[in-house]
Amino acid sequence: MRKFTLLVATLLVIAEGWAQPALPLQVDLDHATFAFDDVQSLLEVYLAFEATSLPFNADSSGSFKARLPLEIKLLRSTEATLEGTPSEPVWQDAFPIAFVVADTSGLVSGQQFISQARAAVPPGEYELQVVIPAATGRQRLELRRDVVVPDFTEEALVGLSDITLASAIEPSTDQQDKFYKNGLIVRPNANQLFGQGLPQLFYYAEAYNVDEIANDAGEYTLFAYVAEANRPQPLQNMQKRVSRPARTPDVLVGSFNLSSLPSGSYFFRVALLNDDNEAMAEQARKFFVYNPDVAREQAVAQEASFETSPYAMMPEKEVKKALEHIETIATERERRRARDIRDLNEQRRFLMEFWTRRDPDPGTPINEFKEEFYQRIQYANERYSASFAEGWKTDRGRTLVKYGLPSSIEPHLYDRDTLPHEIWQFNNIPGEGQALFVFADRSGFGEFELIHSTVAGERKVPNWEEELRR
Repeated sequence: MRKFTLLVATLLVIAEGWAQPALPLQVDLDHATFAFDDVQSLLEVYLAFEATSLPFNADSSGSFKARLPLEIKLLRSTEATLEGTPSEPVWQDAFPIAFVVADTSGLVSGQQFISQARAAVPPGEYELQVVIPAATGRQRLELRRDVVVPDFTEEALVGLSDITLASAIEPSTDQQDKFYKNGLIVRPNANQLFGQGLPQLFYYAEAYNVDEIANDAGEYTLFAYVAEANRPQPLQNMQKRVSRPARTPDVLVGSFNLSSLPSGSYFFRVALLNDDNEAMAEQARKFFVYNPDVAREQAVAQEASFETSPYAMMPEKEVKKALEHIETIATERERRRARDIRDLNEQRRFLMEFWTRRDPDPGTPINEFKEEFYQRIQYANERYSASFAEGWKTDRGRTLVKYGLPSSIEPHLYDRDTLPHEIWQFNNIPGEGQALFVFADRSGFGEFELIHSTVAGERKVPNWEEELRR
């Protein structure tokens, strides 16, 4: 397997004095995947170290150095092993990393030092493990992350790499710089935090096989935009639509100034559009903004509009059902709030606010997001209802309502040596990228339950293939 060495970032900070940090190491872990060759994909691992948590010590040159041993392993998450038997890593390495500063009193909270590792690995599902062993005055630190490495080798398939969110991107010819990639220096922002002190979000991605969607002029359309985490439509002045010549790979680079956004969670989204304005490939990355001096706009005339809205007259039974429905897509904060409301009128108001926040075009009489949601509910009920539950309440129905129709469904209903099961694949789930869901009929009565998914927060079983064996 071809392997790349770890990047050691060296930074110089002009300041005076230093006190040994009392805090434990603060490290954020992120990753992205890209096309590489006919059998492997490229995995990049990003590490962001909180500067004030690093153990700097004076060295003989008069500078200060923080030196840490680092171990990285990439293990197949679906590999079934006997208890106590170690799984053979697909990729592993161990090496020291070092950060050097001229002096340390200028280090401030929130300042990040960045490292990066690269390896070419086969497509598949993995668990990434990063370990910094214990040392005098420092506890062992272990970071784990589930990683799906896509297969980018299908020539006829329009594809997108993961998106790297970066603190800076600039042209360069210095191929010796470890941040160098395709004529650029890309400095990843592994904690995905922007705003005060870092107002500019830079992004890097790669598009593949876009000649499949090119028009007669040999061009396709790139649509990049920022959206709030709970709303799919682009924010005003936070979208770019650009015609690009079709080439493979096509390096996609740009930036958005986030200084006007209030603090909160957001998604950066990229879509490749054909001549009919249809998205043929999409990717999204969640990020966070901290702008304490930017006030969030309040809803205008909400109280007045409620009295004349359909919500004001909703029967109690319908309200109860609607609150059940939105549990599927509500945020944890919204779910807690909905459960705490006892007054019927306040429940009606909550429903109105919930759907208003998600309306992609408030100027039209129809809430397109809500319409699509209830179309999914109807489809799930028609397709997956059983004697024990409405379709949208089953595992397959809930998945469809929450994430939409899968890109493909692979049925295995009559395989000889396995339980009846279905494998659902999604090309892109916002914030997750490509995703896998596995449903199995354990009882033999058509009650398909989710036994494994690569999406964060869903059930995850590393040896799910073994779970399917009769």
